[in-house]
Amino acid sequence: MEKVVPSRPTTHAKTMEMPLHENEILVWLLGTVVLSFLHIYREQINHLPSPRLLFAAYISVWTSWTSTNLEHLFFYEFFNVLEHTGYALNGILLLAWCSLAFSSKHEEQTDDKRA
Repeated sequence: MEKVVPSRPTTHAKTMEMPLHENEILVWLLGTVVLSFLHIYREQINHLPSPRLLFAAYISVWTSWTSTNLEHLFFYEFFNVLEHTGYALNGILLLAWCSLAFSSKHEEQTDDKRA
């Protein structure tokens, strides 16, 4: 009989040895490139409604991507919690940004600036 080896260890978190996954590293690298573009084009991004809130949402998801990779190397439990907290925070911040960006009050302010 062949022994089936799970892709992720099922032992206690402190003794886990999980390999880094190429797709997670690639997502982090691409996200870091986007982060550098956000820095380069920050003047244009500041024309968007509530740009700081939108940037905070991106930073929270980028932190999650970073934590995903770091949890494979050390402090698994800490970075795992940080990863999932970042994803939750990203959803909350994007919801807040959408409600501000698409509110009727903001549309009136934008119309006033164009006139």
